Amino acid sequence: MLVRGPRTPEEQARIAARYPAPRRWPLVTLGVVFALLLGSWTLWTAVWHANPAVSAQVLSFDVVSDSEVHLVLHVDRPDPSIAGVCTVIAQSVDYQQVGELDAQIEPGSERLTDMTVTIRTISRATSASLQGCHARS
Repeated sequence: MLVRGPRTPEEQARIAARYPAPRRWPLVTLGVVFALLLGSWTLWTAVWHANPAVSAQVLSFDVVSDSEVHLVLHVDRPDPSIAGVCTVIAQSVDYQQVGELDAQIEPGSERLTDMTVTIRTISRATSASLQGCHARS
C-alpha cells in the first residue's frame, strides 16, 4: 500500500487546473431570484383574488319546462355601487350545456341581494350552476 505525503505546490496547481472547484454561485443566485419572483407573484395573486368585487352562489333552481329554468342567485358585493355580471349555465342529463345566461347585476344599496333569473334552454335541463362573476365596467 502506497502512502503519500503532502503534495508539492506544483502538484496542487496541476490538480487545481485539471479539476477546478465547482462554481455554484450562479445557480444559487438564479434560484434565489426565481424564488423571489415566484413568491412575489403568488402573494400578488392571492391578495388580488382574495376579495372579488362580485361573487355569488346558487341558492336554488327549478326546471320549469323543457325550455326554461328558474335560478335564484345570492349575490355578494362588498361595494354595492359596483355593477356586475354573473354567468349561469343549465346542463342536461348527459352534462351537455343546454342554456347560458349572463345575469346583469345593477348597482344597489345592499351588499347582499337575492335575484331570480330565467335561463332559456334548447332542451330539458337537469341542473343549473354558476360559472363565475365579475365586475362590469
